[in-house]
Amino acid sequence: MKKILRWLVPKGKKFFEMLREQSENVLEGAKELKIFVDDYSNLERGERKARAYAIKKIEHKGGEISKRIFERLNRNSKTFIDKEYIQQMAIILEDIIDLISITASRFVVLSIERIDSHMIKLAGIIKSVASEVNEGILDLQNLKNMEEHCRKIRELEKKADEIYEDALSDLFHFYKNSIDIIKNKEIYDLLENTADKCKDLANIIESIAIKHA
Repeated sequence: MKKILRWLVPKGKKFFEMLREQSENVLEGAKELKIFVDDYSNLERGERKARAYAIKKIEHKGGEISKRIFERLNRNSKTFIDKEYIQQMAIILEDIIDLISITASRFVVLSIERIDSHMIKLAGIIKSVASEVNEGILDLQNLKNMEEHCRKIRELEKKADEIYEDALSDLFHFYKNSIDIIKNKEIYDLLENTADKCKDLANIIESIAIKHA
């Protein structure tokens, strides 16, 4: 109980608020990516660019939040948990929103025209895993349901791996144009890497929970 109470001191509260702000920003980006992928085939090129740019703005917001976290870390000699954990979480959350933005941009830059079921499924997984990451960050201050959040994140990441493997199998079996293969594989890679980053964050959350349980 004493360890949990130490997490409630005012000095640590601001870090929780900023991490929550960042995780909510990631979730917003993931939701927008899912909508973008779902609507993509019905959008004109200009509309696609506008959607991708809107997600880019969410990425920029994430960079600003990370900057504030790092600035505050530099001003504080003591934190509610090890500074290394806070830095790692901030960096990975920013990496996730960066990957989401890059993925949206690549759809446009690579002139992807055919959205297949694998892309739709992977975008859905990213939305779901980003939601679970956000819930984990929201519960972090009280060390609530950490094991369950981490379990769900890993299950979703494993599902993303399975979809990714199916996508590659279909890609190399059915596609004959090497350019299409290269373009689609890059999209699959980015989507799968985004899910991987969420698993990395789960590992950090688990380490924090174990240390402060």
